[in-house]
Amino acid sequence: MIRTLSTISALGLLGLSFTSTAFAWEHHGWVWVPDSMPINYQVSYCNEPDPKDSTDCQVVGEDSIGGAYVDLDGNVVSDDKADAQPFEAWVTQAGFNSWSEAPCTELTTEFGGTFDDNFGYENWTTPMITWEDPSDDLATGVLAATLTYPYSLSQGDAAFTKNGMSYYKAEDSDIVFNDNVEFGIDSTLTQGESSMQSVMTHEIGHLLGLAHSCEEEDVCNDQELKEATMYWSAGPGDDSGSSLSNDDYMSVMALYGPFATFSCSHELDPDDSDTIAQGNVPFDLKCAVATDEEGELTGATWNWGDGSSDATAQASNASHTYETPGNYTVETVFTGERDTCEEEWEYAYRRIGYVRACGIAEPEFKVEHADGLTYTLYNETDVSVYGCIYEIQWDIFQGDTLIESINAWEPSFTFASDGDYRIVLNIGGPAGTGAAELTLAVYDHVGAGYGCSSLGGFTGSMGLFLIVGTIATRRRREA
Repeated sequence: MIRTLSTISALGLLGLSFTSTAFAWEHHGWVWVPDSMPINYQVSYCNEPDPKDSTDCQVVGEDSIGGAYVDLDGNVVSDDKADAQPFEAWVTQAGFNSWSEAPCTELTTEFGGTFDDNFGYENWTTPMITWEDPSDDLATGVLAATLTYPYSLSQGDAAFTKNGMSYYKAEDSDIVFNDNVEFGIDSTLTQGESSMQSVMTHEIGHLLGLAHSCEEEDVCNDQELKEATMYWSAGPGDDSGSSLSNDDYMSVMALYGPFATFSCSHELDPDDSDTIAQGNVPFDLKCAVATDEEGELTGATWNWGDGSSDATAQASNASHTYETPGNYTVETVFTGERDTCEEEWEYAYRRIGYVRACGIAEPEFKVEHADGLTYTLYNETDVSVYGCIYEIQWDIFQGDTLIESINAWEPSFTFASDGDYRIVLNIGGPAGTGAAELTLAVYDHVGAGYGCSSLGGFTGSMGLFLIVGTIATRRRREA
């Protein structure tokens, strides 16, 4: 399903949820298996009587492109229709051809012609493309949607499993375009029109089993994912989705072409495909290649995310030492040879934010007077490395006496009386605990004033308070 930029994203009409992965791309969990090839599809053409066969086909809507005929390149033909075809038929073929021409994929499609009906979703065995939402299945703001029937799902019989995710054989898949949407042809597209070719290519990606490169609720800072045909939305006047991006190619290749992955040491949950590898700097990450095409592999280039890379031969394992704390994406570009590929194939497998390298926290804070004997403790500790802070504790001393311990990110505290107090901030994580402190002269007054901490650090364990949720809230990124 694809929506305009101003609406909420939802994917397809299939009432199922599959576990997301840490890949650059996402899959739904269905696939067209070799014995289903070529994928034969048909297109409804019910916008006006067809002058070629004089079929009396009732117009089903006022906002379609009905009546436009194009040549083989998709250019509108205004006079001679002898060698042209309806745009709806051409744009569907163009969308399927874009995906089937992806390099090194065992994916074939076949245009089964037009049909004179418009019925929406039907569980048959031939993918159908229909227009104007005849059954009122689509909500306002949805440009089009895809409904797929993976028939073996109810039997619990997966076609195959890749990297811990099960894929089910698709039996049928239908695409329906919404009504009350002004679609246009790319060559004459205006700012108020939605590109039918871009939307069609996106929906065919869903039909093939591809999910969105990013969802609306995701923080999507990767420009490559935003430029993908499978991005969650498209605005009027945007025809960029008509051409596939590298992320789209990698996604379809993962289902229908050569495929290789890796797993590494230090994984927190090796049985979870969405796991991460975590260690305390410096630590050695050791990675192993996993593929069914081991005999095809000729090499691999490992990009570790910290600016360094290594090349290995064939399906050799690799290792890397992380010296600096950070969250790192690891990408491996595999190369190989296959008879069905014109040249050496290349496949990039990327795990976003896969490595969490933690160091000892370096706490920083300041204290500002609020009112009377009440002061606010502002935590300014660097939390740019996500997931490496587990615990926090403020200790407030008068002399050598501990008068209060507080487990909060930025608390306010009301002192009992004037005097000199020592405030210590302890922040802990998997690499150990760091501390910072300051001495504060407290007195009852009205007006501003503040003090800044000095740093210290140490390793070891403390009985501190778990605040994972608090830290996450503080680090929430804005789109």
